[in-house]
Amino acid sequence: MTIIREQTSAEKVDFINLMEKDVAKRNFYTEKDKHMQEAMQKGIKLSGMSLPFAEKAAIDDFYDYYKRQLELSERRFGYPNLAEIKPINQDWKKYSDLNNFDLVDEGEISDGNLTKNNPGLDVKIAYKKFKFKGYSNIYECHEDATHAILRARAKLRDIESDTKKK
Repeated sequence: MTIIREQTSAEKVDFINLMEKDVAKRNFYTEKDKHMQEAMQKGIKLSGMSLPFAEKAAIDDFYDYYKRQLELSERRFGYPNLAEIKPINQDWKKYSDLNNFDLVDEGEISDGNLTKNNPGLDVKIAYKKFKFKGYSNIYECHEDATHAILRARAKLRDIESDTKKK
């Protein structure tokens, strides 16, 4: 039989509620996901290909900040007080700015599913591989399927018009 009782005020002084919501972390991951989606959608609207988003760099920047805030909290309260950690103000644009990336590779790859579902077309998806400056992570961006199909159709029309001219 287990007896559950409320902690006394003396016990609660050093008590750390592990179930307490870590607001700073939750807010960071929510913001990161939102900005990652925005980068993908912005790139597709502009060029038909998503923009890279340096997720690892964003997470590293957050955890550098978070670790420092935990140390300051522990110094101030004697324990890490998660409720005292303020949300970080990050410059989210830098994680998807192409000036902060090096182009590693680009090309096309056949997409069997799109080719199968579009008879008579050989649909190839364009891709680009980027590396965020200062990191070894490679971010691969692919062309939107609609843009790939339109490009394949245009290529087929060009081939057909060239053969009619001969």
